[in-house]
Amino acid sequence: MFETPNPKQPFFIANRVDIFPEDVRVLVKLYQPLIGSLAFSLYFSLNEDFNAHAMLSDSTGIYALQEQLDCDVKHLFSALHKLEGVGLVQTRLLNNEIMGQVLVFRLTCIPSSSEFFSTPLLASLLKEKVGISAFQKLSKDFARESKSKQNQVNGMQNADDISASFMEVFRLPEQEAIEPSVDVKYAAKENKTDNNIKATINEHDTVDWNFMKQQFEIYQIPGTEIDRNREAIRSVMRTYGLTEQEFVDEALTSIHGDYHLDMVQIKQAIASGIHGSHTRTRIKQETKKYNDDQPINAKLSKNEQQVLQLAKSKSPAQFLYRLKTDRHDYVDASEYKVLDSLYNEKGIPADLLNILTYACLKSAPNISYRLANRILHDWLQHGVKDGAQAIEYMQKREQNKVKYPRYVQNKRVEKGTDWSKKKSSVKSDVSSADLKDFFKKFEDQNGMK
Repeated sequence: MFETPNPKQPFFIANRVDIFPEDVRVLVKLYQPLIGSLAFSLYFSLNEDFNAHAMLSDSTGIYALQEQLDCDVKHLFSALHKLEGVGLVQTRLLNNEIMGQVLVFRLTCIPSSSEFFSTPLLASLLKEKVGISAFQKLSKDFARESKSKQNQVNGMQNADDISASFMEVFRLPEQEAIEPSVDVKYAAKENKTDNNIKATINEHDTVDWNFMKQQFEIYQIPGTEIDRNREAIRSVMRTYGLTEQEFVDEALTSIHGDYHLDMVQIKQAIASGIHGSHTRTRIKQETKKYNDDQPINAKLSKNEQQVLQLAKSKSPAQFLYRLKTDRHDYVDASEYKVLDSLYNEKGIPADLLNILTYACLKSAPNISYRLANRILHDWLQHGVKDGAQAIEYMQKREQNKVKYPRYVQNKRVEKGTDWSKKKSSVKSDVSSADLKDFFKKFEDQNGMK
């Protein structure tokens, strides 16, 4: 998956596909709920912008697509990734001596509705997006349309096929029938194109799910449980930098003989015991030095460059553990939950999240939602998009002596009455006759006679 914030990144469209009315209906009703309206428009824009006479040197920046679709770079790549995921667009990164790196987009044909519903991942995702009732209605509508294009005949499957074969009707020289001539082979090669390749979902996955299923089957956890929780498992593995075996080992502490995976308990167990016997060694190991093709920012100090390289080479959990270990401190489970939320729910890049962790620990002894969100909002509002920009921005704040305020709950002090400053008023000029008259009126008013 490729993404860049550079709007001048050149791109080239390699082909154009024919789109028929039936294809548009499939794209609108079945694919659009999965990819969204922006990706829907991007697919048509790429198809219409194809130029059969264009050369690689004619490539323009992706800002041209931004202008057409009225969106920023981040949303543009998000839409592109959705098209790549369902297989409607294939992207290649071409290294050219003159143009540098060029994104090459190849479009694929829209599959039929029957091919869509025959792909379990697509059909399952559509059901999750639109709900079971709308999903069943869509399935029935498309099935009815497909059946209306042919007449059903009872017993057709058991009927004998008596159609004439090619060789029964036509005659070819014996040698030509066995082995096509050079001219025929060349014509086939000359007319071969990739324009009719239909979209198939991109199932490239770095997680060895079969290995994980085999490990869980030992403990009588069926493979369907792993399939059902794939996305949750993948997010946990990414957050904590776990291998398949390490995830299995950590998850076993949350299995209590009920033959299913409770991802809520597993997340809590991993957040509380990430430094158990199976993962302690991995987290303490020094990873290979991070090799970055980009030049090191000269504005950063040597210490900051080391922090940045560490942030780019470690997962969020590993980075936090490293910083806490250097401080002779320990990681609280609540801090891992903050990282998990920012990384998997809000989609904060790993290197930016690691520098955010670094910034939080410079202002407070631990990470909290309140402090992390305050710093993150400030960064985003000032155009900070990656770890290097975050460190530069932190430098500017330190030079201006601006620190992120710590959260201190305001104490409410209740003020009491200072009776030492109050003096009672006593009338000393009251006569006995006045008192007698006062009590007489009091008795009359209250019926005390």
